Amino acid sequence: MESSFAIHAASDTHPGQIRSINQDSVLTFVRDRELGSALGLFIVADGMGGHKAGDIASRLAVDTIKEELSWMLDQGDDGATIVSPSINSSNKNTDELGQMEMRLKRAVEDANRAIFEYSQKNPEDAGNMGSTVTCALAFEKKLIIANVGDSRAYRLRNGELKQLTSDHSYVWQLVCDGYIEEEEIYDHPQRNVITRALGNQKSVEVDIRHFDLNLADRLMLCSDGVWEMIRNLKEMASLVGANPLESAVSNLIDAANRYGGYDNIGVVVAELSAID
Repeated sequence: MESSFAIHAASDTHPGQIRSINQDSVLTFVRDRELGSALGLFIVADGMGGHKAGDIASRLAVDTIKEELSWMLDQGDDGATIVSPSINSSNKNTDELGQMEMRLKRAVEDANRAIFEYSQKNPEDAGNMGSTVTCALAFEKKLIIANVGDSRAYRLRNGELKQLTSDHSYVWQLVCDGYIEEEEIYDHPQRNVITRALGNQKSVEVDIRHFDLNLADRLMLCSDGVWEMIRNLKEMASLVGANPLESAVSNLIDAANRYGGYDNIGVVVAELSAID
């Protein structure tokens, strides 16, 4: 049975104005409507490390997460895409949400393990590799977000843009602890210190959050090459809201480059809409 909702998405990356190697990787995957409930997977990963280590790390993150979830993304609802047949509960929605959260979290943990093991096997070229990741699993009017690092997720609703993730960085912790104001992070001398990333350790703590979606909501995932450059939330909201989605993505990249493009740029924009 086809879904009564549709998910559409667009994405792109750009090296920016300073760096010669693009270490950002993105992914958008929207399941065929004929398979059942509206379902989409979206990822932004920002790699770190010398040589091409960061490029490899971000690509490992994206590929591993997609591979770990591919069995679910490519099946119809009748193929146990969301709730395991072994689950027996009167509260199907809770089981559905809990299982999706668990599977997304495990996929990110597997990505961490893949990057860590690669760096252990290639210490000379990739010993310092790592990656941030922010990924979202949207199904019908539910949204699950997993993140490690300082790539972000935002939701645009009724013209207002809201940050849905918390950065794992030294400066963000200073904001949370009340030592500095949020606008001070952009010029802080330790603004690039990440406190949590994929691949640095054998295991990693993954933040998982879930949200409700409304029709016409837009989701944006981006690396710090976007949010550090476009600092005005109203301007960013206007860019995210542009039509079509491909224009929203290209406008965000253009703006990030216009404001300096000091880092690689990775961005995904997705939207939930009704089917007539």
